[in-house]
Amino acid sequence: MPKAVSLDNEVRLLIKTGKVVLGAKKSIEAVKLGKAKGVILVTKLPKHIENDVLYYSRIGNVKVIRFNGSSYDLGVAIGKPFPVSTIAILDPGESSLLEEGEA
Repeated sequence: MPKAVSLDNEVRLLIKTGKVVLGAKKSIEAVKLGKAKGVILVTKLPKHIENDVLYYSRIGNVKVIRFNGSSYDLGVAIGKPFPVSTIAILDPGESSLLEEGEA
């Protein structure tokens, strides 16, 4: 059985070893263009942004991962000095975020 790893650690590993796009507008664009393999959303997101991301993710069959925290929490988790509400995963690198059964 694989060792349980926290979402914070997986997100850090993703940022370190993978390829991502930060921010709602760029993330939605990546999903629309079919470049995103997954999307990480914070729990408190403006409804219109959340609806757009979820809509295009459903159409593109893109995995949605919920980050339990605020945009400030996600920013801190990835080592950024600013809030981050949405992350589009272009390449998961060494993280296991997109593997079945995760998140």
